[in-house]
Amino acid sequence: MNIDLLLTGQGEAGLVSDKEFQHAVAGVMFDAQTGLVTLEFGDAEPMELNIAVEQESGQHLIRALSIHVGAIEKGMIAENRQVPLVLLNDPFGGGNRGRFPVRPRSSTLAFENFMKNTVFGQPVHRDDLGDEAQAGSVLGGMSAAVLQFAPHLARQRTMEASPQLRHEIAPPTPGFGPRGAGTPSVRRIQNTRPADEAEGEE
Repeated sequence: MNIDLLLTGQGEAGLVSDKEFQHAVAGVMFDAQTGLVTLEFGDAEPMELNIAVEQESGQHLIRALSIHVGAIEKGMIAENRQVPLVLLNDPFGGGNRGRFPVRPRSSTLAFENFMKNTVFGQPVHRDDLGDEAQAGSVLGGMSAAVLQFAPHLARQRTMEASPQLRHEIAPPTPGFGPRGAGTPSVRRIQNTRPADEAEGEE
């Protein structure tokens, strides 16, 4: 399983995997000191991701109370949730103080709008850090703005949208640079090492 952190121009964050999670993600913990992200599950052991979040991206996570979690398989959105984001080691001594500020929910419209507005991404987990083939985006070069939902989520989207057909989702805001909104620029990780190795050299 490979996972990217995606961000919109407004700083809205999401974790997108190239495989469906075996257990439903109940929450995400972000350690502001180490930059590491941990996925919390209601019925399984936590999963600590192995690539630290870059400092600039981490500033957005420090201010967030929730985060999108989704999976893209075979070019289709196969899973989506919005879960609480818990901050550890808040450098300002505030944050959400380790509590779950929101309840998990599933909204295809919210996730679709998020993906259409993504402008930046970085890897936060790779099964094999030394595999150059896994260094790129989990989207595999596809534009996030044109992703379709898998059949079971497409039905959910239709049900969500039916009461508000007159209120279409707002169009994506302009992106940064020539890529535009919906096509996040994901940095490669050929020189990335696990955070614990880097700390050992300091």
